[in-house]
Amino acid sequence: MTITRSLLAYSSLFILIGLNSCNLQDEKIPSYLYIDKFTFSAKQGEGSAHQNITDGWIYVNGNYYGGYELPVWIPLLEEGNSEVFILPGFRKDGRITNSFKYTFLNSYTTQLTLTPRITDTIRPSTSYQDGLIFSAIENFDHSNHFDIDRDNDADTKLTTTSSTEAFEGSGSGLIELTSAHPYISAENINDLIIPQSGDPIIIELSFKSDIPFSIGLRGYKEFREEHVLINGGVLPKKEW
Repeated sequence: MTITRSLLAYSSLFILIGLNSCNLQDEKIPSYLYIDKFTFSAKQGEGSAHQNITDGWIYVNGNYYGGYELPVWIPLLEEGNSEVFILPGFRKDGRITNSFKYTFLNSYTTQLTLTPRITDTIRPSTSYQDGLIFSAIENFDHSNHFDIDRDNDADTKLTTTSSTEAFEGSGSGLIELTSAHPYISAENINDLIIPQSGDPIIIELSFKSDIPFSIGLRGYKEFREEHVLINGGVLPKKEW
């Protein structure tokens, strides 16, 4: 009985090794893709040329290979003439876990000849799509339009910095709070019409802060009832 069991075990082991050897021989050798961070360009009237594009959703020959933080190096089961399609994205509300495809930006497409074991490098670029409406642009260069005080505290104001402290240009907006004056609510009145089509409305903001804060958009339906349309909570970060 002992010999019989040993022979059966040996036979099973032999069969498994044989099957695994066949699978290894048939396994497809991948090609590789290194995708750098997106570069971004803006035209006049579109605000800052800075965008914090952190992510890319990657398609090759119509096959979805996932969404990744850039830069990234990934294997592909593709070879020969191939089309690479990348959608740019960012972290919504500044949260690292809230990845968001930014549909207002153009996707990036390129053609490559992929070769097994070889890494090809892509440096994608993007810009705003045509037809977008930039309803309000505030760069704090020569003015500060957030001059309406809603909290009735004269010691809390939104002021401007010098050019040496600015994110870019000649100035940035500055809010300083203390334990005695821990809250500010200021706004900018803009006579824009909020579209009712259901299309997304996005506030872009370059910032750094040592406390959480919220930024939003208030609308007045038929000039009477106030509605908070966007109320984005933003987490602290030390760099712009």
